[in-house]
Amino acid sequence: MKKVLCVCTGNISRSPMMQAVLQQHLGGAFRVESAGVSKELAGRPANKRSVLCMKERGIDLSAHVSRWVGDLDLDQYQWVVCVGHDEADRVRSLLGSDKARVIVANEHKGGIPDPYELGLEGYRDCLALLDEVMPHVARRICQAQSANAP
Repeated sequence: MKKVLCVCTGNISRSPMMQAVLQQHLGGAFRVESAGVSKELAGRPANKRSVLCMKERGIDLSAHVSRWVGDLDLDQYQWVVCVGHDEADRVRSLLGSDKARVIVANEHKGGIPDPYELGLEGYRDCLALLDEVMPHVARRICQAQSANAP
């Protein structure tokens, strides 16, 4: 099964939401996971506003536990989708090979802004942006997979 990793800073807000939205767009042929570039935030639950925002969508993030990208074998992921250039640069520095492709979601418009200080409405806005951007990311991944298929 092809694997995709969604990455934000702490894996408590944006990347768990991105993971859920991207999984819906990629379907069962892909397994979408998430992690963060901050080791200090590993082991924490999803932010309560992420959980509430996604619950409104019918998606349960209450069991989410954040992970640090440094604890993962990044070579197992064909794609790594990051919320911004800083996260993408940190992931690239950890990659053991160039097997995984690193994408910055919404790259030409500055990535996916952090809603942490913006309250529940900020999280809803973040989810709306993910709804707008993830179909394009999924299409890019699927087209590249098709082009590389034997």
